[in-house]
Amino acid sequence: MASSTLTNLLQSLRIVPQLGHSKSASSPTIEKPQKKPQVKPILTEITLAEVAHHDSFDDCWIVVYDRVYDVTRFLREHPGGDDVIMDHAGRDATIAFHGTGHSSDAIEQMRDFLIGELPIEQRIFRTGHTSKVLSLGIPE
Repeated sequence: MASSTLTNLLQSLRIVPQLGHSKSASSPTIEKPQKKPQVKPILTEITLAEVAHHDSFDDCWIVVYDRVYDVTRFLREHPGGDDVIMDHAGRDATIAFHGTGHSSDAIEQMRDFLIGELPIEQRIFRTGHTSKVLSLGIPE
């Protein structure tokens, strides 16, 4: 009798098939979690003049594709050496960044250092009017 009660409980929870029903009707359906749409954060606007004040080993910001990155804590870890970044400290480093062919992992890692973006009137690459060629490869 105890096994009958346990079987009934398991059947009601759809853990074991119910008698007299097809397997597909009694199998629990596992719902896949729905992907939540990614909401892009609103970034702080930082001017090129403000970026220019952050040009030392202790405080290093760069601009890549109109976004501002605080790379101070990354300088010593940069595989190409800290001097490569310091050559562009406080300035736009897009051409140097693009020219070295960074991996998709490197581009993904940039998100950890993102602190803002240039005001619309100072943007070169993400203006909305940029040609298709210039917009290819811009990290999001």
